[in-house]
Amino acid sequence: MSTKKHLDTLLEIKDNPSLTQRSLAHRLNISLGLTNAIIKNLIHRGLIKAKKDTGRKLLYIITPQGMANVSRLMYNRFQETLHYYHYTKDLLTAYLIKLYQKGERMINIYGTGQLAEITYYAGISTPLKLNAIISDDPSKEKFLGQQTILIEKFLSQYSKNNTLSNQKIVILSTNNPEKLTKEISKYKNIQKNIKIINIEYILKNNQ
Repeated sequence: MSTKKHLDTLLEIKDNPSLTQRSLAHRLNISLGLTNAIIKNLIHRGLIKAKKDTGRKLLYIITPQGMANVSRLMYNRFQETLHYYHYTKDLLTAYLIKLYQKGERMINIYGTGQLAEITYYAGISTPLKLNAIISDDPSKEKFLGQQTILIEKFLSQYSKNNTLSNQKIVILSTNNPEKLTKEISKYKNIQKNIKIINIEYILKNNQ
């Protein structure tokens, strides 16, 4: 059984012991049957205990052993996340260096999530220059200390500038490439000059 499911269940119980199994299943977005199986497993292992509350209601109490288990699982999750971050950054750095060796000199990053952050730091480790961080979220005016530009504004400026519109540009897409492609399709005069690189696809094919 997934340790992630165990950890998520323990964290929910720690914060709210009075949750019913149905409420717990809803919060964890899993079936009631799976929730019941996880609860039984955690009780069997001594990580939680069931205590009768008023009427037929049960309270699920996390035990000291359960708390120790939460700490261990949280640490493991942190280590896995850290490993993923460095591994992904190294893969992208190698890919971007190859991009530079093929003649590219400037990149644009589309997105403001975790993958965009890793891509940004990977780019810093290469000779490539960052032109812009493009966002589709008006509330994200800055990202990693850099000013962002909305996708519509970026494409509009590029389309209207005769000098720029003839230049080829590279966009590293880290988020919702479908929306990016849809927006670009509105600008026929620059469409052929834009190269979109789907970062998720690159990572999946370099595992």
